[in-house]
Amino acid sequence: MRRSWSLFVLAAVILLPLTTQAQNRFQTMPGYDQFEAMGQVLGRGGALSGSGSITSPIWSEDGNTLFFQKADSHFKGNLRNLRISEISEDDFPTPERPAGRGMRSAGRARQLTEEPSPDGKWEARHVDFNVVLFNIETEEVIPVTKQGTERFRYGTACWVYGEELGQPDAMWWSPDSQMLGFYEMDERHCKVFYLAEDLIETYPILNTEKYPKAGEDNPIAGLLVYNLETGATSRIYVGGDPTQYIYDIRWSPDGSELLFNRTNRHQNHLDVMAADPVTGASRIVVSETQETWQENSPTMRFLEDGQRFIWATEKNGFLHYELRHIDGSLINTLSTPGDYPCGRFMQIDEDAGLFYYTARSGDHPLNDQLHRVSLNGRNDTRLTSRELNHSVVSVAPDHKWFVARYEAIDTPPTTVLFNDKGEEVLTLSEFDMAAFNELGLTMPEAWSFTADDGETTLYGSLLFPANFDPSLEYPLLLSLYGGPGSVGISNTFRAGNAMCEFGFIMVSMDYRGGGGRGKEFLGEGYLKLGIVEIKDHADGITYISQQRSYIDGNRVGLYGHSYGGYMTALALVKYPDVFHVGVSGAPVTDWKNYDTIYTERYMRTPQENPDGYRDGSCMTYASQLKGKLLIVHGLIDDNVHPQNTFMLIEEFHKANVPFDIQVFPTSRHGIVYRDYYNNIRNEYLIDHLKPEPIKP
Repeated sequence: MRRSWSLFVLAAVILLPLTTQAQNRFQTMPGYDQFEAMGQVLGRGGALSGSGSITSPIWSEDGNTLFFQKADSHFKGNLRNLRISEISEDDFPTPERPAGRGMRSAGRARQLTEEPSPDGKWEARHVDFNVVLFNIETEEVIPVTKQGTERFRYGTACWVYGEELGQPDAMWWSPDSQMLGFYEMDERHCKVFYLAEDLIETYPILNTEKYPKAGEDNPIAGLLVYNLETGATSRIYVGGDPTQYIYDIRWSPDGSELLFNRTNRHQNHLDVMAADPVTGASRIVVSETQETWQENSPTMRFLEDGQRFIWATEKNGFLHYELRHIDGSLINTLSTPGDYPCGRFMQIDEDAGLFYYTARSGDHPLNDQLHRVSLNGRNDTRLTSRELNHSVVSVAPDHKWFVARYEAIDTPPTTVLFNDKGEEVLTLSEFDMAAFNELGLTMPEAWSFTADDGETTLYGSLLFPANFDPSLEYPLLLSLYGGPGSVGISNTFRAGNAMCEFGFIMVSMDYRGGGGRGKEFLGEGYLKLGIVEIKDHADGITYISQQRSYIDGNRVGLYGHSYGGYMTALALVKYPDVFHVGVSGAPVTDWKNYDTIYTERYMRTPQENPDGYRDGSCMTYASQLKGKLLIVHGLIDDNVHPQNTFMLIEEFHKANVPFDIQVFPTSRHGIVYRDYYNNIRNEYLIDHLKPEPIKP
């Protein structure tokens, strides 16, 4: 096959080590040099190093200039005469850094153990399962609670709250530093999960975690508030359901009420609550209910008055925005409800009375469009007109301009300056087709097929190796995550993928249960994890293999980690005639092994949904494995426990089915030796898919 590697050779030379080092086996495989060189040229995401995009947009205070970067060069756009000129880095303004919490982190699934007061005088601390206050100046210590124990704690939450509800803290100061809200967490009735750690030591240790698995008892959460002035502690009324979840705790902007979210165990009903910190009485601010599951933490953005807020609702089956009041009333709808979902909350300007958001309001369900609406709900206007996907880069402070990049799977990106009427007035960056052609790349291909319901259109894409020859046959390779709300594909351009350079065609696809296409589409996977989504992937692979002569449907591989590891393992055992080689990292092989909050949100409990749990379990189909499967797991994984892999291994042994495994004794859910993991994964796929193109 003819190959023109002029750019590859240049990049490969740059990558040569300064000293001779022993290479691992992956680095000696045919195609590795092209793989490395293409990875450097394509950049992150495969978009040809950002070609067609801009970064660091900055609007001048007088509204007459837009500064931006393309690659390593700096530019300014004159908005009066719509001309662009290149400038030096010294003439480029320094961007403002948004204020934030800083780098404080308690680690995955944990809560912070210290919380400084806004006035800097006090620090709330979680010490020996209790809450104490430490005076920064005098070093005075005030014990707020005294009865805490390991399984009945104050000032912290628990693993499952941190992992699945995004609860990184457990103590909250009021804005005036006079009151401290904090958790009470009762785990006395919860089962303990035991996980051996320090496995490479002579004497390992035992980690005990109150990890509630699907169908088992959950921790019971309470909220208390300590009054620094009176020394009194009040209990917040959170409701009488001990199985509910209490999370997203924060103070109202004026500090008069403690706000929190609560949802039932099925997570199909959400209340945002406001509580009086002195009496503990609480009231409902807004409620949402869904037939499947309700988003636990919808957007809730307060306006400057601290009373009104923008709220994201899916009550009509698609995400839309409302303007509400903290007294519980609906002021008005913002986005016009339609048969499409809204997307990102882009910008709000209260002085101008304008709200910007994206929505998939065009003809293609994967295309984002920019909308602008007045805060009174009037004049909802779509500003972008092309039937392409728009990524909004920035909106000018004076609302006279905005910058967006438009593209599609098979349409390279272009970044454009728009005026306030949505008219394209100046091209800021275009895709470099000369570089694309010099690399010998083939334009990505968009495709679609109909799901087995006979109605739903699902979308896919194909990426090709350089100097692709359609008269030959290539194996397919799929990298995926999957799961409820995840996005299997976006309508964005990718010039290629470095893995293609070994001789693969990379495939991506949509699936029912994925995100971005409305609540009904999302809910197709309800109570059926690993059933509908796997069927869609199998049907899509079968369809595209039959439709394209250059695809070898007998050489199909896939890989993924966590939920992607589950999808990989299940695909190999459930559809062994469609998928032939897989690398499964940290798979949940049976949903009975995973935590309550995540699993029950989509599956309810094993007692309520035994068929769904059985049909979504890898163990149910283990005896059907025909292809080559490599399982990878960290042996101290406290998220997806290694028992998931052990259980599947046992079923393989019972059925006398061969498989491969790599374990990492010192790794949790993320593999510590990432490069080694990536290399053995790639080696395995190359060895067993033999990606050298062949004549049909």
